[in-house]
Amino acid sequence: MWKKSFVCFVPLLFLMNCSASQKTFTEQEVILKKFSIEKYGATFHLIYNTEKSYSVVVKQEKATVQNPSPVLQFFIFDLEKEKIVFEDNLAGGKINWKSNDLVEIIVTPGIISTEDNNKIYGYIYNVKLKTKTDINSSTQNPNH
Repeated sequence: MWKKSFVCFVPLLFLMNCSASQKTFTEQEVILKKFSIEKYGATFHLIYNTEKSYSVVVKQEKATVQNPSPVLQFFIFDLEKEKIVFEDNLAGGKINWKSNDLVEIIVTPGIISTEDNNKIYGYIYNVKLKTKTDINSSTQNPNH
């Protein structure tokens, strides 16, 4: 009887230790906000994907007459790994989650063009594959 109790207790203890090491969403969010404040100060906006496994942290001033295309600063944060997986700065633009794994970044029209005069409207970043795919006039125009 003693051996059976001990055998059952060891796996239970192991399971308790494994589950205790995983952080709650609230704990992950505290870490994310700490990274965000260190990087951008107090003015930033969090945009989570559907599963809340990643967040885009955005800093962008309001557009004004003097600055109609304020700089869009952002990074993508992996909440589970507690690290920044991608970061960029653009002269104006918008950012949103296209799906759970895809972030769409739309730049202000006329800001970026390629050597062959193909306008780039932005790009899509895949957080799982860590790939960046341009959205340009030869592939699609997100404004139409």
